[in-house]
Amino acid sequence: MKNDFIAVLDFGSSKVTCMAATKVSDDGDFVIKATGQVAYSGFSDKEWYEPNLLTNVVTQAIGQVENKIKTPIKELYVGVPGAFCALVTSEASVTFHSKKKIDLDDCEDIVRKADIYKAGDEYDPLTGKPVYYILDGAIKSFDPVGAIANKLTGLVSFSFMKKYFRNTIAPILLEKGINKVNYLNGCEAQADYIASALVKDGYCIIIDVGYITTNVMLCGGKGLLFQRTFALGAGYLASDLCQVLGCDFNFSLAVLEKINLNLEVKAGDVYNVHGRTVEAKQANAVVKARIDQIGDYIMRSFDLCEREIPQNTPIVLTGGGLAYLRGGVDALAQQLQKPIRLYNSFNPQTNRNEYTSSYGLIYEAMHANKGRNGLLSFLKHLRKGDN
Repeated sequence: MKNDFIAVLDFGSSKVTCMAATKVSDDGDFVIKATGQVAYSGFSDKEWYEPNLLTNVVTQAIGQVENKIKTPIKELYVGVPGAFCALVTSEASVTFHSKKKIDLDDCEDIVRKADIYKAGDEYDPLTGKPVYYILDGAIKSFDPVGAIANKLTGLVSFSFMKKYFRNTIAPILLEKGINKVNYLNGCEAQADYIASALVKDGYCIIIDVGYITTNVMLCGGKGLLFQRTFALGAGYLASDLCQVLGCDFNFSLAVLEKINLNLEVKAGDVYNVHGRTVEAKQANAVVKARIDQIGDYIMRSFDLCEREIPQNTPIVLTGGGLAYLRGGVDALAQQLQKPIRLYNSFNPQTNRNEYTSSYGLIYEAMHANKGRNGLLSFLKHLRKGDN
């Protein structure tokens, strides 16, 4: 019997998360039926930190969901972390003999013509997704179907996955009995989900500060124009406090829960943590210094972006790193000298910043299912169905 839910597997920098969700509407609304989560050591841009433990972590996370929904998972959408992805953009045009009404076949033709990149020995292709179109060289459109034009130009975003990721994850899932696996660019899925909810069309910058990695993404309409991952996250805040305060890691985490960077602290002010006092000015300074460094890395990331970014481009912060640190958003905004909006949702089920990457996978998976029925046929370029 066909499952009536979608299951996703999300590799964060400190936890592996599995979710099962049911579609509610064609707009991308869904209900989460079950969540499984297991802590692990994460990854660098080249490899897993503890690959020998990966099988146990993945099977546990999936097993937790299966136990809750009382159904085995047979098909899975797997988010490929930014560290294991590459992204390029390409432009292509189609000129017609006379003015015609644009249809989906024309849009697919743009994707095919723009597909000029070879994956190479290190990568497998994932998706080719149109970002936006230009009608007759002048009119920008995110959905040109139905418009009349002589010429259609499109900018297409192509994602690639490191074969190393697939070669380590596929055998684990196959052993678990899951042989229908769909790989998605996790950054692209997350960015699409947040941008569709908060921005709709136009440019949008998404910053996901995780535990030991940060993802920086630029959306340009309906797709991803730029992404970069660097090894620096909120876990470094606790490590810094350990070194400066001479405390253990668990105590430094408790200190972080007390810190408020919006307070104007002065000499003699303290935080009371588990019966101990911590000098507030020193603790705030340590945390602020690391946030400033994260901000510097974000700005350096965009130095590598070849696209011109409008000055008024909205910036959205998400991830479990800075979102829950009091004053963390403001501190990062001060360093970037740009206003920053914190991701939020009216739906309490999807109002957790640390899970936005998982929400994005669910959102993208539901649109991929829609594509199977021909409604979003350009998503046929999604690599799916093989382990």
